[in-house]
Amino acid sequence: MTAPALSTTSLICMARNRRAGLMRRMSPAAPAKHASEFREGMHAQDASGFEESLAKGQLALLPARKLDLLCLDGELWLTRDGDAEDYILGPGQRLAIGREDQAAVQALQASRFRLSFG
Repeated sequence: MTAPALSTTSLICMARNRRAGLMRRMSPAAPAKHASEFREGMHAQDASGFEESLAKGQLALLPARKLDLLCLDGELWLTRDGDAEDYILGPGQRLAIGREDQAAVQALQASRFRLSFG
């Protein structure tokens, strides 16, 4: 799985069609270019999932597979292509992501989350 992590201006301020276009351009085949990016085969010894940390404003494109995102610390903003709703998650809150969802998560403050695979 590959999920590019970017330090960008807040995607919340972008129009939904611009966010969707950005997610489409962030090819899942793109190699990791940042130390916090998910890499193909990362944590292969733990197929159940893994934890990731994001600095304030940092963005991660989530892997295209069925998973559960649990916010452990901080505050996360999540958007899914084609979903009319955006989601703000605080510590202890979770959201299920479908296999076909193109989703991105951005830290509204320094945050940590766990992805569990279904």
